[in-house]
Amino acid sequence: MSQFKTSFITKNEMPLVLEPTRPLKREEFKELIQEENPFIRESIKKYGCVLFRDCPIDGTDEFNETVDFLKIGEKVNYIGGDSPRTKVKGAVYTSTEAPPGIKIPLHNELSFQKNFPKHICFYCDIPPQTGGETFVGDARKIYQDVDPHVRDRFEKGGLKYISRYYHKSRIMDLMNQIQKGHKNWIQVFETDSKMEVEKRCRDKNFDFRWLKNDWLEITQVGPTWITHPETNEKVWFNQIHLYDYNPKFIGTMRYLGVKMFYCRKDTLVHEACFANGKKIARQDLYHVMDVLDKNSAYFPWKRGDLMVCDNILAMHGRSSFTGPRRILAAMTA
Repeated sequence: MSQFKTSFITKNEMPLVLEPTRPLKREEFKELIQEENPFIRESIKKYGCVLFRDCPIDGTDEFNETVDFLKIGEKVNYIGGDSPRTKVKGAVYTSTEAPPGIKIPLHNELSFQKNFPKHICFYCDIPPQTGGETFVGDARKIYQDVDPHVRDRFEKGGLKYISRYYHKSRIMDLMNQIQKGHKNWIQVFETDSKMEVEKRCRDKNFDFRWLKNDWLEITQVGPTWITHPETNEKVWFNQIHLYDYNPKFIGTMRYLGVKMFYCRKDTLVHEACFANGKKIARQDLYHVMDVLDKNSAYFPWKRGDLMVCDNILAMHGRSSFTGPRRILAAMTA
């Protein structure tokens, strides 16, 4: 690695930072990525994620191209995911456009889906004025830190994710103009055909049913933890804590607002429970969130940064922020 210097910018030793030892032109960087691909891929498996800094990556097209050069799989679309985001080009999206005042805890991207992405890449196009870090956490360490009794209850009960999406609603559209948060099923599945939605649900092993006024409810059962297919390490792998709208997650005022706005249960965007429908104890969810907080590694974004995460080994989140922020994301399978 004579043309890269390596370092860490957090005490958690993730991500591993790769910086060129000298300024590189775009073509030189592309050649270096290909030459050092084995080292880069092994580093991703060892540390969970790597951060390319001060490299010639400028804008959407070069980010998109660099992901291809990394040879970490084919890019996939964000089908079935409901975080508010915009499709920029091809399979490149904005990262979550959830309100800037909300901190999004660590999670594995689309971990509730059977065919979840193996990697997720983030590119900093516009760094925020303050905050806005895409912080990361080691899912291996998190697995070890979760209380075994909590882990056992989660595993035995099976984790169920319930989501509901509207079709056409002036009220919901107005709400999303004020503050993005609840996508319709056309946005979630990137089609306005109900037949195609049903096909994509079946392809992803989603249980689904149509509700009143063409609302769609989808249900998925996912694991508590899994074993990494290459490293054989046990990792915490779920995002059930994001499906419970509790005060610790969204704050007291937003929690009260959600309770009032979604007074009809069949319109509530998210619910979390055990596979048999039994409620998950909130103290267990709070314990998991505390463990996630303890294992969160923060670093400030710098324009042009590219972070590549193994979506099994490395969890990611987003801190609250001020000022404009534009982070792009691409997933591979």
